[in-house]
Amino acid sequence: MPKQSGTKAAAGERPSRTPITENEQLLLPSHEEAKTLCELALRVKALAPWKWMEEMDVFGVEHPDTGELGFVSIMGNVGEYEAVAVYRGAEGLYGFIDLQSDPSAPPERVIDIPQLQAAFPDSRFLEKPDRELLKGAGLKSRGARSYPQFRSYRPGYHPWFVTREEARLLIHALSQTLDVARRVADGLHNFQANGDGGKRFLVRVARRDGIDLIWEDTIRNVARQTPEPIQINIDNDVLESLKRVSRENVKVEADLFLAPAKIGKRGERPMTMYMLMIADSQSGFIFGLEAMSAEDSLAGMYGRFPEALARLLLQAQIVPKQLILRWDLLLELVEPLAKLLKIQLRYSEELPSISEAAAAMDACLTRK
Repeated sequence: MPKQSGTKAAAGERPSRTPITENEQLLLPSHEEAKTLCELALRVKALAPWKWMEEMDVFGVEHPDTGELGFVSIMGNVGEYEAVAVYRGAEGLYGFIDLQSDPSAPPERVIDIPQLQAAFPDSRFLEKPDRELLKGAGLKSRGARSYPQFRSYRPGYHPWFVTREEARLLIHALSQTLDVARRVADGLHNFQANGDGGKRFLVRVARRDGIDLIWEDTIRNVARQTPEPIQINIDNDVLESLKRVSRENVKVEADLFLAPAKIGKRGERPMTMYMLMIADSQSGFIFGLEAMSAEDSLAGMYGRFPEALARLLLQAQIVPKQLILRWDLLLELVEPLAKLLKIQLRYSEELPSISEAAAAMDACLTRK
């Protein structure tokens, strides 16, 4: 049974997703953190640091009670989506950097990076818990163009409401955003995004003076974590059966993309559904599709991708001349399979057949 152990891909490697503990408590309007968080978010909104800061102007904040590092990135410089993202630990930091540096990576994969966000969408996009949180903090969610919305992102899951502990990290991150952003606007030069090859960062650290926190600048080395290896294991019977399938002079598009659907019970943090699809590049005919999820980890799901692809090809009884993908990670993962079956691999920024089918699927599943 052929195996490929520890497959590496610079932009695609992701450690396992953050486990969810049973005692996590979502932030409620009655919690003291709710009012503080909302007020700080409104101050950031009024300051509008995205007018002079860019996403790669990253700085860290150390949680004074837990020691956790959150790395702040200001979103909105291009005027589309205004938010403060807090990437959690080295995993979140380098996940963000890798995504930014890999032009082949789908932008929507940002939801696979562990982070917290304080965003400012149009108020019509607020959900009921968002409005209740604002009301509990003494704010009204109507009559204004936008109000803060807080979300927790965990690999393999859809964005969800923040927990009370996550709110505390966000509070520290927003308070230090106000400080750092003002100094950047004043032209001070102690702000450092990612000097020395991207390993040293400005990190705000607090010391206690009675009940007060005194924040100071430090420069920290932040090492990249060793990612969880992607283990590939393709069933030998599937491979042998594919070898007996007649080769077709066709070009097949293949992709693994986020589906407009969620997995899980109502009221619980929903898992993300991913869709593997293969389609004829010329006719647009869909040869097969399969839903996937990162129930164990993203690395585990990526490791299952080549076998899932092989099974779809076998079901369709097709071994194409060429296989076209648009993400370097997926190209690397299927390379051993392609060599074994003598399939030519090609990268393309556009997969028109899959894009059209995915758009139709999205319209169908989101239709009200």
